[in-house]
Amino acid sequence: MLATGAAATTALVQVDREKIYQWINELSTPETRENALLELSKKRESVPDLAPMLWHSCGTIAALLQVLANELQPLAI
Repeated sequence: MLATGAAATTALVQVDREKIYQWINELSTPETRENALLELSKKRESVPDLAPMLWHSCGTIAALLQVLANELQPLAI
């Protein structure tokens, strides 16, 4: 019984990881970026290695910097 519970937990974690990777990939597309940021922000407490996952994914930091620059641009005088 315990092995079945552990297998179910492992499967749930794997599905969750796949969703996280999908949201990380969606950060590079402006049309899906807002939803991906929302979903990833909900997972930041439950996924301890989210920061390294974001840091080491291709183009993610550049996309996040672009969002930041676009949001701060109206504040510039």
